[in-house]
Formats: sequence, C-alpha cells, structure tokens
Amino acid sequence: MYEIITLTHDNIALIKTIENKHNIFVCGANTFNAIYNYDRYPLKNKKLAIKNMLIFLQYVDTLLNDKTTVAISANKIREIFTGAKYRAYIDILAELDIITRVPYGDGKFYDYRNTKRYCQYRIHNKYLLDKVCLVIAPKDKPTKLITDKKYPAKFEKTIRYTTCNYSEAIKDEVYNYVLTGMPENKLRIRLSRLLALNNDRYIKQGGKVDRVYHSFSTLSKISRKHLHIGNKVFHDIDIKNCQPLLLCYLLRKLNMGVDCNYIHDCETGNVYERFITMERDRDNVKVELYSAIYFDFKAKKAIANEFEILYPLTYQSLQILDGDPVTLASKLQNIEASIFNELKPKKSKFYFTLFDAIYFTDSADIQDLVGQLKERFAVHGITPKFSINCQ
Repeated sequence: MYEIITLTHDNIALIKTIENKHNIFVCGANTFNAIYNYDRYPLKNKKLAIKNMLIFLQYVDTLLNDKTTVAISANKIREIFTGAKYRAYIDILAELDIITRVPYGDGKFYDYRNTKRYCQYRIHNKYLLDKVCLVIAPKDKPTKLITDKKYPAKFEKTIRYTTCNYSEAIKDEVYNYVLTGMPENKLRIRLSRLLALNNDRYIKQGGKVDRVYHSFSTLSKISRKHLHIGNKVFHDIDIKNCQPLLLCYLLRKLNMGVDCNYIHDCETGNVYERFITMERDRDNVKVELYSAIYFDFKAKKAIANEFEILYPLTYQSLQILDGDPVTLASKLQNIEASIFNELKPKKSKFYFTLFDAIYFTDSADIQDLVGQLKERFAVHGITPKFSINCQ
C-alpha cells in the first residue's frame, strides 16, 4: 500500500522512481509508524483514515515556520477530515503525542466573538524532531484548481497544469539540508510544501492585502527551479531591494520626506549592504530590517537607530506613518500588488506572479516586462534594478 523511503545518502537514488501519478508525503518515520499501526480510527476504511492524517500533517507543515504552535480553521479541519468525526482525528493526534490543542494567553481556546481567532495547536517535539522519510501512495484523483474569483486564463492554467521534477527537487533540497546544516524540521517543512503540489491547487487573494497567493507561493527557490509545464521551463524577473524601493514609491506618492542617498541605495540594490557588520550577514540584515522597519516599526531596535543615522528624513517619515492604523507592511504589499498583479506577458503561454517577481515561459517577454515595470516606478521618478534569471 505504501512505499517508505528514508532520506539517507544511499536512498536518494530511489527517488527517481517517483512520478506525478503518486501521492507523496513527507513524514517522520516514527510518526508514520504510529499512524499506520493505530487501530481505532473513526473510519472502517483505514487506508483513507491514514491518508487523511498524512494530508492534515502536510497542511500543518505548510503553516509552520519557527514557531511550534499554529492556528487552524475549523473549516479546514472539516475539509480534510471529511464528515462529522473530524474531532476524533484531533483526539488521535493528541493521543499519539503529535499535536495538541492549547489555549491562548488569556486561557481561551477560541472566542465566538472573534471568528478570525482559530483554535491553536501545539506541535510536539516527537513530531518536529522525527527522522524524515517519504511516504509514497497511489494517486486516486486528478488535481483540480480552486480559486476565490476569476484570474487571467494563462495564470490559472499555469497554476493548475505546471508539473515538477520531484525527484530532482527532493535531491536538491536534501543536498541543501546537508550542506547548510539546517534543522531536520525545516527540511520536512520545505518538502511538505513541495509535495503539497500533488493535492488540489489554489489561487486566492489575501484577506488583509491585495497580494495574490497560490500553490507556488511557499515553495523554496530550490524547489521552484524544478517547475516546468510541457517542455517549457520558467524564466523570472524580480526587483532588487523591492520592499525598500516600495517605501520610496510610497513616500514620493504621499509627498513625504525621503533621503536622496536612501533612494540611490534602493535603486542600486545596496540598502541591505549598508547594515552588514562582522556579526550580521546579509540574511540577518534583511530579517532585522523587516522586523524593525518595513513590516513593523520598532524604534528601540539597534538597526532602527542605525537606519535613522543613515537616512534621517526617511526615518522621520516612518515615525509619522507609524501612527496610521493601516500598517506599513500592508501599504507596501498593496503597492507591490498593484504593480505585479497587472503584469501580463505577451508571448508566454504560461506565467505566474510571486509577490515582487514574475515567472514566464518565453524569454522574448523579458524586454517588455522590464519596460512595464520601469514605467510603473517612473511615475514617481524611481528607477528599479532587476535580477533576471533566464534558464
């Protein structure tokens, strides 16, 4: 019924047998054994019950980052564990010491007055630290596309019909895991997001912002490079230092103060480099700037003080914007969406946007797409710098 492949160096070659006709899950070896050997499921069809459990854990992995708790909508739980017995599955997960529902800081598990505060679940170390393996089962239904509204036909076809070279993607993810020394939990999350492509695909607009999210939104760069449709691979264009540059766009649009050297650093793609130190590399800089400047203004953070020294006019504008009930993150993401959501490659039969990037199948579109992006920023006298990847 199931083929289990542990992701050891010797077993990686076995992944070549994986094809699109399989359902593939990533799961800890001990976790899968516990699920497989459990004999009190609420369904007589144990095969389906096991699959429901694997699909749910895969979904949980797509929500996880660095935290060990996730909020999950009751509707989503009912959707995965079909029927009225969905609560029994949650009890089983708790019994197996995998996931347990836990209260919020105020002692409540949920709040009828706040429909957006879903129940919160803690993921146990028994699951998080389990040795990762692949679970392979026959695929029992074709993939369909679920959308919240109508999107451009090319975009919808791309999200629905794009396939992935799973064997190469998995191997590259595992090699990256070995080379970087990332935690096993992070490898499982990355693989779960990749293998979720075997399920129904989706496109939806964000609830609080105009960003468009879809089945490729959470894929790592390593997994994303193995996407293809027909015999075509994807080329991509993104804007360097895009969020810092969008702040220039916003401040110019609002006629607010912005330093000339800040605009120059954004246009040349050098904002992050201004904050690199012996103790702080580029990745750390991005995390700190996003958490203290672009997505959440925190004046007491050390990097915010450095930002004020480098860009005093821009910092002063940020202080004013901080009093607005609409967050800076929302403003920047909505500007980003207004720019990228409207991009349409003329010659590519397939494309998708990914926040501040666009992926497309015909390299002849590069010049036109760059032109479209330049026009959108030129309205406020800004010249972006691009990163172009043509495979």
